[in-house]
Amino acid sequence: MTRKTLCSLAALLFLLPVACGGGEFETPKGTGGAAGEGNGGTGATSGGTAGATGGTGATATGGSAGTAGMSAGGAGGIAGAGGTGGVDCTDLEDGTPCEGEGDNTLCVSGQCVQSECGDGYPDENNDETCDDGKNGDDTDGCTDECKATCTVDADCDDGDACNGKETCSADNKCELGQAVNCDDGNPCTADSCVMANGSCAHESLDDGAACGTGKICLSTSCKTSVCGDRYVDSAKGEECDDGKDGDNTDGCKDDCKFTCKTNTDCNDDNACTNDVCNTTTHTCTNTTITCNDSDACTADSCAPATGCVYTFIDEDKDGYSPNQCKAGGPYANKGGDCRDTGTNAAVVNPGVTGYFTVDHGVPGVTSYDYNCSGSSEAQYTKVFAGGSCTTPVNQGWLNTTLPPACGQSGTYRICGLGDSTRVQACH
Repeated sequence: MTRKTLCSLAALLFLLPVACGGGEFETPKGTGGAAGEGNGGTGATSGGTAGATGGTGATATGGSAGTAGMSAGGAGGIAGAGGTGGVDCTDLEDGTPCEGEGDNTLCVSGQCVQSECGDGYPDENNDETCDDGKNGDDTDGCTDECKATCTVDADCDDGDACNGKETCSADNKCELGQAVNCDDGNPCTADSCVMANGSCAHESLDDGAACGTGKICLSTSCKTSVCGDRYVDSAKGEECDDGKDGDNTDGCKDDCKFTCKTNTDCNDDNACTNDVCNTTTHTCTNTTITCNDSDACTADSCAPATGCVYTFIDEDKDGYSPNQCKAGGPYANKGGDCRDTGTNAAVVNPGVTGYFTVDHGVPGVTSYDYNCSGSSEAQYTKVFAGGSCTTPVNQGWLNTTLPPACGQSGTYRICGLGDSTRVQACH
């Protein structure tokens, strides 16, 4: 029964017109008590009780309590009913707004109570769109601020385009969309989704990455590892892999082994090279060696089978070289041959000790200079000076003051042996 209805009823009964007049009505508990006492009897008792109840309410809607007061105590009962009225929440569903009590009040368990977020009853007058009792879960359709989790799809956007487009359901819950599938089916790519726009990225794995039993990634393709695929598979004993380019000297042979690891691996069976392995590039360097004994009397060369050869320079094969030989060398004192080539060259050399009565005939060499001294030395240089002639020691050329020239003859006396004609010998 509304306030207006109650006031109309009181007017018809000519009872308690003050009950509909301003301040007294808005404080039902105080007014109810006074009215009951003023009219006494049973009505006062009933009115008093009703007044107490009216104090809980906010308006003077007494209803049945007013009737009870009228029956028990006449006018006094009606006065009590006016005071005890308040909002009658009897038989009203919990959560129903208290009629006439203004905003922020609800009927709960037959009582009109102050509405607040978290009481389990959504109160539109309190700007609540829902109320789940503040259960701590803001994703269940109702937040702990008694607002809907979402009302439009945009409320659910988490900024990640890769997990799909989020939507708001009819019960105000955010629902995930269909996640982006970036799997390209290639085990040699790392697949990912770009959060900002939902596009897919496929990054190639490094060559050699495992992509299956006995297989590796090569140029973003999953292949069986073999020698020649340009990937060094140490698991298969490969030391290198240049694709079997046919060049076994470039550091990697076609069996996927290094060209060399030690100097011995670079042996080219040539004694005239110095064989060295570069252990960084695994390539060989076979450098031709220099054969030089620093002896002018030798011709330096190298034989691949044996190495350096130092051949004595002696064209006429007389055991002497025309050059000046190295002191302390194997040919010391074997140099200085004044003629090493040409006719009769072998008869002249520093080793000649004999004397000759005939010139050597070698062009360019001093006559009779067989021993390459630069001059001709006579064998018989003494001139017989006379005196006693008793021993062979006293000898010499007769009838002359000078020995005959090389190849010239004269009488030569040897004491004790006599005189003879002889030819002067020189070298």
